[in-house]
Order: sequence, then C-alpha cells, then structure tokens
Amino acid sequence: MGRTKKFALALLLFCPLAAPSFAQRCGKERWSVKTGTDSGVTQVDLAHPQSATIGDLTALQPPNPLPTDSRFAPTENTVFVVDATLMDFKLESGSTGDSDYHLVLQDDQGNTMVAEIPSPNCVDAGSPFADQIASARSKFDAQFTARSSFQTANIPVRVTGVGFFDFFHNQHGAAPNVIELHPVLDIAFNPGPSDGDFSLSLSSASVHLHRGGSSTVNVTAASVGGGNVSNVSFNLSGLPAGVTSHITPGPNGKAVVALSAMPSAANGAFPVVVTGSANGRSHSQAIALNISSPPGNGEDQLWEYKMISATSEQEVVDQANQLGGQGWELVSVVRSGSPAWRAFFKRATKD
Repeated sequence: MGRTKKFALALLLFCPLAAPSFAQRCGKERWSVKTGTDSGVTQVDLAHPQSATIGDLTALQPPNPLPTDSRFAPTENTVFVVDATLMDFKLESGSTGDSDYHLVLQDDQGNTMVAEIPSPNCVDAGSPFADQIASARSKFDAQFTARSSFQTANIPVRVTGVGFFDFFHNQHGAAPNVIELHPVLDIAFNPGPSDGDFSLSLSSASVHLHRGGSSTVNVTAASVGGGNVSNVSFNLSGLPAGVTSHITPGPNGKAVVALSAMPSAANGAFPVVVTGSANGRSHSQAIALNISSPPGNGEDQLWEYKMISATSEQEVVDQANQLGGQGWELVSVVRSGSPAWRAFFKRATKD
C-alpha cells in the first residue's frame, strides 16, 4: 500500500475517535434566558448587584406558568450576590446534560439552592454575560475539576449571578421554588468577611412632609469591617406623584437626601426605597414617607403612620392582624433590603 493510501486510511481511522472531543451538548429549556440571548436581556441590571440570602431567594414567588423565552420581572432582571457554602458540584454531561457546572449552595439553616455556570462554548458571543461567564468558569476550574458525578466541596463561597426560575426535574439541591443563580457571573472562594461589602443606614426611618414643604434624610454607607466606604452612588425609587428628590453626596459614603412635596401632592403614606451601590454591591433601606395638608389651611392632620419590619410574608400578616386590633390599617408592603419585608400602616389620630 502506497504512502498516500496509508495516510488516508490513518486519517479515516483517527477522525471518528477525535470527533466527540469537539462535540458539546448545550441546553434547550429557557436557554436564551439562561445565557442572555433573549430579547429582554437589556433589562437585567448588571450595574447594581443586590445582596441576598438563600432564605430571601427561596421565599420569592415563582411565575406560574414559567415563560419559555422571556424573563419574569423583577427577579430575573436582578443580579444577586449570595454568601453560602458550596456543598457539592458536578459537570452536567451525558445525553441529558447541558455542559453546565451544577453547584449546590447551602446556608447555615440548611436551606439549599442551585447555581449554574454555563460552558462558555454554549454562550453566544453577543450575550452581555459572555465575558463574566467565561471568567467565572475559569475561576472555578482553577479551584476544582468538575466531573460527571457529584463531588463534595464544603467550602465558603460568594456567588454573583442572575436570578432564574427553572422547571423542577428532581435537581439535586433545588430550592422549593426552584430559583437558581443562572448564569453565575462571578464566584469567590473563601471570601473575606467584608470584601468591599457595606451596610446602609438612615438618620430616620420616616419623613413627614406637608404639601408644599420639604425635609431631609441623612444616608450613611459603612464598611462591614468598620469605617466608611467611598464612591457610593445613591438612588431613590417609589416616589409618589408630586414629590421630587435631590441627593447631595458627601465624604466617606455619606449623602443628604432632600424630599420636596408640591402643593398638588396627594396626602397619604408611601414607601420610598433608598439604594446605595458600591464595589459591585447594593443595599437598600425603606423610608415611610408621610404627606399631609399644611397646617392652618382648614384641613387637620387626620392620620398617624407606622412602619414595621418582618423577616417573612407570614410575619407581616401576623403583625397586621395584631395591629388591626389597635386600629391600624395596612397601607402598603415593600420587599427590600434586610429584614426582607417592611409594611406601612396608618390610623386616625385621636383628638
């Protein structure tokens, strides 16, 4: 046999063996949402990650039914940062796998949820997540070697990822509401106690404005490890019609928030959320904004207001029932920051 024929035969024998190493199975279910190629991906707020616990996330209400190729707002438009223990992990391979790294996260109370790092080869280059997914996968590979069966890790991690609700198919470690961080955009192993994290505090949890008047609240961002942080950006959400705000940044993570109510603003109690962002993290606190008629115009102040904090929806209900017996009426509920829930009440003032 000539050298040319021998080479051709060797090539034919080699190719069937080499082909599987280039083949990679990617996912199908909600895959565009998982990898950031859906039409709503521009709504994902990559600039303001929100710190959350596994307990916070597993308490969220999932959509019913799950959309196939669109996002469920606000959860699936939010980037969350979760501190947890990485219990175990595996590469989702085989005929039913999608080449993700499947990570099982657990908190100190034993709650678990799944986080997944897609294969960069399964992520379209046009995805806004592409570079961060590749970086997260590389960081994981530097720490562990994922295989097709679960391996124990039992190591503290800080995972940053986009909120995502999956279909339930007996996933190991799945949360009751099947929420995941998918895709994972960053992962840190054995993170320090602060690593740029901070707390947010307000000089007052409530502000009373007369229509046509103004007031201020001081906001402070302090490092978890003590002291202050710099380069904090602040914003407000939930302002009612007729109320404006102006934020004056100060040194060392401080700012003054000025609120002004136009004469046409409506009376009532409104939850306003102040959010501070720095070092890739965001924290929020709620203000109970109370608006009433100015004194001396023939309209007396008819209401007093109260805000309570709760760690669960059921606790909100329990406190509302208790306060209802004291004449308090539930006005609104907002889920933000920690504790996870804040509820606002009002009742008629006594003469």
